[in-house]
Amino acid sequence: MSSDTKFHVHHDAPEVVGRRERLGVRILIVADGSFLFAMIFTYFYLRNLNVNDGWIPKGGHTFSAASGWMSILPLVVAAIVHKFGQRNIKQIGNYSIITLVAYLYGAYYQFHQLSHMPFILKDTHAFEGSYASTWVLIAGANMFHYILAAFIALGLVIRARRASVDPNLEKWRMRTASSWFTWIAIAGVICAVTTSMI
Repeated sequence: MSSDTKFHVHHDAPEVVGRRERLGVRILIVADGSFLFAMIFTYFYLRNLNVNDGWIPKGGHTFSAASGWMSILPLVVAAIVHKFGQRNIKQIGNYSIITLVAYLYGAYYQFHQLSHMPFILKDTHAFEGSYASTWVLIAGANMFHYILAAFIALGLVIRARRASVDPNLEKWRMRTASSWFTWIAIAGVICAVTTSMI
């Protein structure tokens, strides 16, 4: 078993590999953005439709506007910490750990919100109305963002601690991860603004 941690994956220049990886992340962001805006359209369409009090039935429950902002706060903090880490590449391992912890905490908080929803009917185990259904969909999207970001941040932590990588390629990878982290922070803010309008 070899203890060599040098990567010999690509024969292309690090800039070429970095551009390809970044293009892949940008395509993922476009796909994720189309899904996000479809959820927001659904939220406002059902909110304005509100047939027979279907949005929030009489006696229905809602989350406070602050709960949406609290659930996305780790997304914003992690994106900012990662940006600082990019500027101080020698300390990127420490910044990556903070980023990972922020995403893990955010995933825990979002899971806690999803598992303690106040609007599931006890008799039928269905949701109270359209607000509840769309809120769960948006919270599920946030959960997906947290899980994927935590996986990427874990990879960054492991690479910073164990691997000897071409510094040029590492800069490209940091920029690629930063693109995704920035996007999910923006997406989280858009979702928090949306769910603030009950």
